[in-house]
Amino acid sequence: MKKNMTIKDVAEKCGVSTQTISRVINESENVSENTRQFVKKKIEELGYKPNLYAKNLSNRKTKNILVSIRRSKGHTATIWTNILVSEIFAYNKDKNVSLFMEQYYNDEDLKNSLLNTSNTFIDGVVIFYEKEKDKRIEILKKEKIPFIVLGKSYSEENIYVSNDDFNSVFKATEYLFRKNIENIVFITANPTPMNIERKNGIIEAYRNNNKSLKNLRVMEKMKNQKEIYKLVKELENKKSLPEAFFVSGDEKAIAVLKALNDLKIRIPDEVSVLGLDNIPISEFFSPGLTTLALNYKKISERVYEKLINMINGIKEYSEEIPGEIVERESVRK
Repeated sequence: MKKNMTIKDVAEKCGVSTQTISRVINESENVSENTRQFVKKKIEELGYKPNLYAKNLSNRKTKNILVSIRRSKGHTATIWTNILVSEIFAYNKDKNVSLFMEQYYNDEDLKNSLLNTSNTFIDGVVIFYEKEKDKRIEILKKEKIPFIVLGKSYSEENIYVSNDDFNSVFKATEYLFRKNIENIVFITANPTPMNIERKNGIIEAYRNNNKSLKNLRVMEKMKNQKEIYKLVKELENKKSLPEAFFVSGDEKAIAVLKALNDLKIRIPDEVSVLGLDNIPISEFFSPGLTTLALNYKKISERVYEKLINMINGIKEYSEEIPGEIVERESVRK
């Protein structure tokens, strides 16, 4: 027998989750007979002696959920991320679930993550800022721990909850068309699944409304406010300002507003600005920002509810929540 044989070691040998091993140890009904017999035989072969923790693992009444957030070096947390995390924790109040939050910057950090060191007590995980070939998801799939992605996933196999980016941006673009605005600069960031959907939404709106795509300029990979501020100044120098800037992210829209204000360009009389998010401070921008509002509360609640269902063995599906325009003063009437 391995001197330090753990429940995780047994799970790896059996190709099942630690929770399944615990259910077999406790004679739980939520295990198929074939799996039960296979695991029992393996436990006997390995000479594994379950400790109290292993026995209690599947019997815990309190569930443990990890909120895992990927960060980028040198980038501060976006306001919308903080809002969504706060909404998840608020929705959890008075429920029999313990929530933990963890931030990491690179795959090296994951070696000391709760995902690796404490997966025997984590029942489910909320993934923020999924990246392509995300190591967190590889770990969770290997350990058979339920997880849900907040935001559109890179893989259709993964369950996610997100804003309905395609249709929301499509409708927001039609809103600008109704204001007789067709010459638009659309500002977005890296080509993540979310940003690709948003880009496709605005392009399809032009096509569906028989508008010339020559009037649409998509500015991608705009990572921060400084780059966006510089872009607006450059467009003005070239006498190439649009009728409207449609900015994917209210926090980035503030850079457009500042640049236009510094250039003494009247908003919205000369140039309109449409944001996306509806973060709480957007109404206090100068002028107040008209924006495509995300339903933070509903997105957070659905993430929580779906993950709990998945932990309890209930099949779930991805869901996209529609946004809506909040009119203020930055788009012409």
